[in-house]
Amino acid sequence: MSQVQEFKLIAVEGNIGVGKSTLLPKLIADLNEHSEQQWQLIIEDVDTDLEFQRLLKAFTVDPTKRIEFQRYITNKRATICQNLDPKFNYVIERSLFSDLVFCQANLAEACRPDGQDLDYYYDIQQKLKDYPQVSAVIYLKSDPIISYQRMIERARDAEIGTTQEYLQLISDCHDTFLPHICRRYNTKFIVQEWTDFGCHEELALRILTDVCPELAKKPVELA
Repeated sequence: MSQVQEFKLIAVEGNIGVGKSTLLPKLIADLNEHSEQQWQLIIEDVDTDLEFQRLLKAFTVDPTKRIEFQRYITNKRATICQNLDPKFNYVIERSLFSDLVFCQANLAEACRPDGQDLDYYYDIQQKLKDYPQVSAVIYLKSDPIISYQRMIERARDAEIGTTQEYLQLISDCHDTFLPHICRRYNTKFIVQEWTDFGCHEELALRILTDVCPELAKKPVELA
């Protein structure tokens, strides 16, 4: 991971169905309104990525297919953050930290992890060496039952078969491993309760206040 970079990279993490895709465009608009510098959004185009949908559906039907699915996501996430323009700051929908969390979840579920599981875990860590410094993680924390209901309501074909128990596991692993990952990679960790959603403008202001106060627009002083 780079030790010196000119831009901020904020990763928004959370469970499946927590509401990341709904939040992110509003968050970027608020950051651009209240910041002295411009922000861009790096988003996972899962709705238009046919290979992602194919691999996800194969995984939900047959859990033994998870490594192929996970490696595809990891390679894509590593590539999408290469050669970012330093004139902008960025908010990303999930980062390679997310891959570490999901990997831990799947290792926990495996009765006897094989070489592929462990090799994949170390592959993520290797890719993090060339990954931009994540300035902060915004962890959208929600009740996994609510996240499951939202996932069902949006009715993505590729998510059919994903169980409520799996979302509970993912929630538990976020709670347990994400703070540790952030400490390891010198990344600020911010928990934002999101079971009932929240105010996107307040979150943008919290980012500017807690992560990069030097970028916040100064209030206009009256004469």
